[in-house]
Amino acid sequence: MSTRIDAIKSKQTAARDDLNQQLDRVADRWDTPVYSDGAQWTARQLLIHLMVSDKGQTNTVMAIARGENPVPADFDLEKYNRRSVEKRADTTPEQARAALAESLAERFAWLDSADESVLDQAGRHASGATLTVEQILLGMADHERGHADDIARIVT
Repeated sequence: MSTRIDAIKSKQTAARDDLNQQLDRVADRWDTPVYSDGAQWTARQLLIHLMVSDKGQTNTVMAIARGENPVPADFDLEKYNRRSVEKRADTTPEQARAALAESLAERFAWLDSADESVLDQAGRHASGATLTVEQILLGMADHERGHADDIARIVT
């Protein structure tokens, strides 16, 4: 195992632990609005967004590592985020949390079998920026931690 891969896994584990702590605190407040502008998502909708994002970004880094560029140049991240949450409106918090655990396990299994050189491969991220696999993986942890902080504000 490489030091860089270990650091990525540690950062992602810490972010996921933080997210799970905040999700545990939501209790019966899944319909509580987290944002008053923009997406105006509830806690449940934000969790669904995290579920979709985690799986999508996992697929993206694996594809980039294979030499593919899976995100089209005209990808509209805001539209995708909005529609992906709408399409999965019936997803329960339990289902979303199970899917998050599954995609993290899949990503870690992939990282455990990966050569460190994949971390330097670059491709288009959903934001439109060209990023390395390492940058995307580290950004995933930041994304998760940022939304965990947003959830924390509604459960305090």
